[in-house]
Formats: sequence, C-alpha cells, structure tokens
Amino acid sequence: MAHSILIVDDDADTRSLLGAFLTDQGFGVCAARNGRHAFQMLERISPPSLILLDYKMPVMNGTQFLAAKRRNLRLQAIPVIIMSAWTREWTGTRLDVVDVLSKPMDLDRLLALVMRIIAVPGVPVASSPTQSPADSVSAG
Repeated sequence: MAHSILIVDDDADTRSLLGAFLTDQGFGVCAARNGRHAFQMLERISPPSLILLDYKMPVMNGTQFLAAKRRNLRLQAIPVIIMSAWTREWTGTRLDVVDVLSKPMDLDRLLALVMRIIAVPGVPVASSPTQSPADSVSAG
C-alpha cells in the first residue's frame, strides 16, 4: 500500500505540481485548498503519512491548522512540513513541525525529506532531473 501525502495549499498550481511530482514518486496524494478544507478531507480519508502545509492561506492558515491538529487525537502524530514563500527566521521545532521549506522549493530536497520522514523501504524513488527555475514551486 502506497504511503499518502496531504498537500494543503491555496495555490492550485502548487497543488497540481506537487501532486504530480509525488504521484510520480509512488505516493498517494490528496490536496486541499486551505486548512478548513483539509480538515473536511481528513474526516473522510485515512490519516496520511505526511502533511505538506502552506503557511499563509485564507480561511484557515498554517498556524490555525496546526493548533487544531494538536487538539485532534487522531491527527496529532501525523508529521507536517511547512511550505512558505514567507521568509523569516524559524525552525520546525518552534512550530511543532518536522521542517520548514522555503518557496520556491527544491523538489530534490523535498523528496529527500519526505523519504527520510516516511522512511519506507521499497517506495520507488525516481531520479529527478536537474531542477530548472521553472520546476520550482514558487507560489505563496
């Protein structure tokens, strides 16, 4: 059974690019347009292996999502990676997340991080071609 990843981002292009990339790597992918939509999805699906969470979104942003996730026993243990174009000095431990990736994202770095977090032998890891600026995820 493939491990699943929930992508939570208000930018449709980001959801599409990351979804296609991670699907090509052998992961099951679901996508939500904001934190509230993610919680609606999480009520209907099995808990994912990992959540990729945009930090700045309308309706329910990353901070609000993380606070609600901490209160939900079913979801507390799911690791989260923050993705954001908002640059500031922060660390994953300060936010209670595994890591923080800046946009535009390096897809090779993202894949290495996902594989380390999920740590599943046998999940295919396709080699990624050298990333051009056009391959980066740059939406906020």
